[in-house]
Amino acid sequence: MRTATHPALAFSLLVPALACGDSAQTDEGTGSATAPTSAATEAADGTAEGGACPEPLLACGGACVDPLHDPAHCGGCEQPCDAGLACVEGECAPACGAALVTCGGACVDPLHDPAHCGGCDQPCAPEAVCQAGACVATCAPPQADCAGTCRNLDNDEQHCGACDSPCPSGQPCVEGQCVATSLHHVLITGQSLSQGALSEVVSTEQPFENVSFVTGVRAGGAGLDAWVPLVETWDGSQGETLASGMANLLSERAMAAGGGHRSLVSAHGVGGQPYVALRKGTVPYANGMAQVTAGLALAQAAGEAYAVRAVHVVHGESDHLANNASYDLDLLEWQSDYQADVQAITGQALPVPLVTDQMSSFSAYGAVASAIPQLQLEASRAAPGRVVLMGPKYVLPYVPDGVHLTGEAERWLGEMHAKVFERVLVQGEPWRPVSPRQITRQGAEITVRFWVPVPPLVLDETLVTNPGSYGFGYSDSSGAAPTITSVALAGDDAVVITLSAVPVGGNQRVTYAMNGVPGQPAGPTTGARGNLRDSDATGSRHGYALHNWGVHFDEAVGLQTREGGAGPAPRALTGTRRD
Repeated sequence: MRTATHPALAFSLLVPALACGDSAQTDEGTGSATAPTSAATEAADGTAEGGACPEPLLACGGACVDPLHDPAHCGGCEQPCDAGLACVEGECAPACGAALVTCGGACVDPLHDPAHCGGCDQPCAPEAVCQAGACVATCAPPQADCAGTCRNLDNDEQHCGACDSPCPSGQPCVEGQCVATSLHHVLITGQSLSQGALSEVVSTEQPFENVSFVTGVRAGGAGLDAWVPLVETWDGSQGETLASGMANLLSERAMAAGGGHRSLVSAHGVGGQPYVALRKGTVPYANGMAQVTAGLALAQAAGEAYAVRAVHVVHGESDHLANNASYDLDLLEWQSDYQADVQAITGQALPVPLVTDQMSSFSAYGAVASAIPQLQLEASRAAPGRVVLMGPKYVLPYVPDGVHLTGEAERWLGEMHAKVFERVLVQGEPWRPVSPRQITRQGAEITVRFWVPVPPLVLDETLVTNPGSYGFGYSDSSGAAPTITSVALAGDDAVVITLSAVPVGGNQRVTYAMNGVPGQPAGPTTGARGNLRDSDATGSRHGYALHNWGVHFDEAVGLQTREGGAGPAPRALTGTRRD
């Protein structure tokens, strides 16, 4: 038997072989025609008449056959094709139906086959489909079909906001806008950790071109009439903030990529104050707007392209003490107010996200757990890209009071914030910390699947000591919930928790880093903490480990977050200011 020897084109099985002489014989005495049953036509004595056949037929076994189309004599006598193959122009080939073509020995539909769209070996991009012989991309927003390829219009510098709308050289595309800014103003607010309380100064030189107001990082609302190089200063009780660590790492990474990044950083928080004392309508908020007004004026005078890029918030302790159950809504309101007022002052269209981190010091306030870290997580899910959660702070070293950070920790925190700023506001990419995306249970095993910025997950007992079960906990309403017997990694993005028995109680919940010992200081060896992190190897200017650590959480078994990062439907923000 013969197989297909080359990819000959064929659109249908051709009619079997031409007959030798007359195309039909008449049954003797009946006058009815009988059709030939094969590609060979025999004379009355069973041989080719005269021993020869007319062109292009061939005499095979005493019969005239068509070697170009006879599957029993394809290309020559006694050269049959395998079952399922047809004889096409003397070669065995797949018997393709109408509108099909043979590509690589297989029948394909050039109108719909994405590997052979419009013809053999004309593949579409992975995200495209073949329609009527043309590649058409099937793109989910914010991606769009640009000439048959999906492009992210939010961050593609060649297709920024629309197909074939490139940004000028050196300008990133963020949320569909080319960022022409040369001076990036970053506001910092919150309570004492945002102001560097009790943190010794460690950043005394400015290695790049980053600036603060002449009044210092803690700039206030008056005398904002000049810039000076960004360095940290001690005012008697407050020192290092996250400003220098953040701005300097951004500059270094931009220079390494062949560009530049110059920041103006100013803080206007107040220690010990809850949200209601910092929101719109308060003196600290007004100081922040004064800093924006002054920054814009100085930039215009210097001929610099200016924009406020983000508000970084280090906050939550006082709202923990006040049992503020609406803190997630406060964060949404805070961001909305900042963005509206900044845009009104500057005229910028660029958004102004609120970048925050989780409160990790609740054990120092006498608590095992706190609602505030969970509400910070939920705010980031409710408004992805507007409220951006960097992660927790339990990996950082604290001063002896267990509430405030050391100077090194403040600078470390700044570099951790810089990574997220770069991801969201330079690269234009979405950000999710190491946080649960799905929690399922089968029998006594609970699987928690995580968002992981840089896989794989790691259980690290070197940088953070193991508080038991790597920081995981389980509870339900039974009054005698089974205990955790083991915690293990499962692939790059999941953790499997094995319980001592199949749970029977309702309200089954998994917690992580909600295991504070009341009265113990925060930090990597004493506070509420866990050992789960990703494998981010981003370099630090000062030797800090810039992994992304698992967030504090308290979630129901059955959690399913959406691709955009949102979890269960958030509570509505009504627009009415809460007192």
